[in-house]
Amino acid sequence: MSTDILWTGWSGTQITPDAGVWTSPQVSPGFSFDELVASWNVVTPPGTWVEVAAQVATESGERSGWLVLARWSSDPAFMSTSVAGQDDPVAVAADDTILGRDGHRFTTYSLRLTLHGPAADLPRVSLLGAMVSAGARNSAPAPGPVRAGAVVGGVPAYSQQLHRDRYPQWDGGGQSWCSAASTAMITDFWGVGPTPAETAWVGYETPDPQVPFTVREVYDESFGGAGNWAFNTAYAGARGLVAYVTRLRSFAEAARFVEAGIPLVLAVSHQEGELTGAGYVTNGHLLVLTGFDENGAPVVHDPASHRIASDAEVRTTYDLGELDRAWACSGRTVYVIRPAGVELPERPAQPNW
Repeated sequence: MSTDILWTGWSGTQITPDAGVWTSPQVSPGFSFDELVASWNVVTPPGTWVEVAAQVATESGERSGWLVLARWSSDPAFMSTSVAGQDDPVAVAADDTILGRDGHRFTTYSLRLTLHGPAADLPRVSLLGAMVSAGARNSAPAPGPVRAGAVVGGVPAYSQQLHRDRYPQWDGGGQSWCSAASTAMITDFWGVGPTPAETAWVGYETPDPQVPFTVREVYDESFGGAGNWAFNTAYAGARGLVAYVTRLRSFAEAARFVEAGIPLVLAVSHQEGELTGAGYVTNGHLLVLTGFDENGAPVVHDPASHRIASDAEVRTTYDLGELDRAWACSGRTVYVIRPAGVELPERPAQPNW
């Protein structure tokens, strides 16, 4: 039986804030869910920011308070952050994810977006949405084929290892910047990455100044890192792309994005001996799926680059089953990032994108 996953989103034309606040309709996904990840695409003029919050209701009807997932701006002068330590009897805001407290599951949710700034120049919203899922982590893959030999060409390769120990105030330096490096590859692939003028502040010689630039843009002060899933897609959204976090059920679904010309960022986790050839272990890592080789093995741009400080080591292949098990640890979480004019693959009956 396939894992229950549902993505629901509202476009900018549907979001009409009243006095700077917009609350979504209540969503009933049709199954009891145990995780929620919200996403937003917002352009924030200098000096403005947004707050994103979620409210969930349990199977018994008990409703949580409004749990803040983000106070966020693309203005580098603003310290974007999730909010730790929110006390609620039924739910927990864990950085980018709403989880059930003490085993609670949920049947409905709503999102709330609050715009902060001068009335004449408030943030401009193009997307707000959320993915909810049930039992996704470490679930078995849904059946289905991948098309061997289908690869998205032209995706750049950026090694996080080239930035080891640089800007240690951001999660200790480049050795931790897998998510930002992956997001930078995707935004540059779509032609909206930072310009040389934007990266001129980077204070060391590097072929990939886009990586520290992206780290600065996606850093979560409370989390203490650049790996907040929703902050990464929000950054891509602020640069004009349609970007959000969701989960897939298998590489068969991922292959449909590849066939549509859309590379994906995958969240993985693996320990010693679990991902042959990786050269590292991780409790949480991001990499880019660009396709499948002639034997059906996933072709990825892995910013860990086998712990070798070289962009030439980024492109690699892994065993399909091993990488799927590593990906399943996150519930097969992906960043879907594309221009508005690039069509998504056809959605499944229970739409998760």
